[in-house]
Amino acid sequence: CHLLVEGVDQEELLLLADDAGICASAGAACASGALEPSHVLLALGLSADRARSAVRFSLGTTTTDADIDSALAVIPKVIEQLRR
Repeated sequence: CHLLVEGVDQEELLLLADDAGICASAGAACASGALEPSHVLLALGLSADRARSAVRFSLGTTTTDADIDSALAVIPKVIEQLRR
């Protein structure tokens, strides 16, 4: 699940989310460490700036409802903090 948060630096968002125990990424797992915006998001028509504002959340078989609830509680607060 990609979340586009315009006006927020994705690296800052990822750091604050991680501090709160939420794991996310700036791009696809297969492009880990890449500095370029996601080629998938670019192919979908997003500008490079918008693609750099996206963060990816992965869900798997071990993801619980509590994990999702925690992310839904933390991420809006992190975004609000970064927009101040």
